[in-house]
Amino acid sequence: MSPDEFSKYLKQKDINEVLAYIDSYWPKLIKSNPSDLRSLIGLPNPYIVPAASEVFQEQYYWDSYPIVRALIDHPKYKKVAVGMVDNLLHEVERFGIVPNASRFYFLSRSQPPLLSSMVSVVYDATGDKIWLRRAAKLLEDEYNDVWMGKIHLRNYRLTWTGLCRYYDLNALDLLAEAESGWDMTSRFGGKCLSYCPVDLNSLLYIYERDLSECYQIFGNSKKDEKFRKASEKRADLINKYMWNEEEGYYFDYNFEKKQRSPLITIAGIYPLNVGIATFKQARRSVGLIERELQKSWGVVQSVRFVENKQWDWPNGWAPIQLRVVEALLRYGYIRLARRFMTKWIALNVKVFKETGELWEKYDVVHGRVGIPDRYPTVPGFAWTNAVFMIMVKMLAQTENAPEGATPIFMVRRLGWF
Repeated sequence: MSPDEFSKYLKQKDINEVLAYIDSYWPKLIKSNPSDLRSLIGLPNPYIVPAASEVFQEQYYWDSYPIVRALIDHPKYKKVAVGMVDNLLHEVERFGIVPNASRFYFLSRSQPPLLSSMVSVVYDATGDKIWLRRAAKLLEDEYNDVWMGKIHLRNYRLTWTGLCRYYDLNALDLLAEAESGWDMTSRFGGKCLSYCPVDLNSLLYIYERDLSECYQIFGNSKKDEKFRKASEKRADLINKYMWNEEEGYYFDYNFEKKQRSPLITIAGIYPLNVGIATFKQARRSVGLIERELQKSWGVVQSVRFVENKQWDWPNGWAPIQLRVVEALLRYGYIRLARRFMTKWIALNVKVFKETGELWEKYDVVHGRVGIPDRYPTVPGFAWTNAVFMIMVKMLAQTENAPEGATPIFMVRRLGWF
């Protein structure tokens, strides 16, 4: 699609209409459940669920991150955003893990480790060091006991490579894939337990950086150094096992077969998003994304190796689009980042004008509601709403940003930086 074709979906009036829809939608998604109720885990604070539907009526771990990002400065919902992070910390304190979502039957697994990023967002907004001290201890507990766990049928995520995998205490590939958040996908070939995923290990790199910075704030030089060195080691391992020099891109690593996956997925953007890649690696990765994963309406999850799995081609998901855009901005690819933001915002507006809703996922190849998998694609989805808010703001902030330079607003910490 040409820029002129997108422009009809980028009128300020239409964008404002979507923003008004989002603002009026949050109350439909706010739930309160202070005590355990059958399978539902009691949480101390109100929280936002993914959708106003019969499903997804609990607080999800990785869904919370873009919601907290979007609402941390909101005049009406900042308290909800902070409370959601406190809920996740409460789960670590009570169970030793942030479950997939706040149901007792989800305690067998977690989701992508974004708690340290959310803690950083809250601390940046509040400056509350007393709160941060408690949070840092719980972050360290989750990091050590869950993500660096080595006990089979409990938490067994650390592999011989020094990199980590997704897991579930039932030790089933399908449930480990559910922990990845990419449920379902052909990315792991049905063998998720055999892979060290590139996105997981990039997020754990940030976890280690965040813990290092927490202890730097508190003057604990020993722990500051410990986690800084752990992050440096993980960055080296990611480049050793996951970077493919011939392809110029990052791939998941099958530690059982001792080989990289050949499948190109958007997960390979994560080392750029967290700042592990060199500028040369970033340039080659961005070139591959432009050639292979950029589509008419956004960035597709993978090359076309399978159809009708919701985390593969032809779908694109809001939080991953945000990761891509921020990775590009981090390395100074301003024009391309703005192109991707423009495509995604235009797609959201286009489908909103057609259906009156924002949606859980989108088909970025054909410009429509995303291809369903185990369940129908859900409308009014919280992380789509949140990312739309974030991207509209970022598009305005980058309007005059010079190509090749990191925009000044991104120099401050955004949770992943």
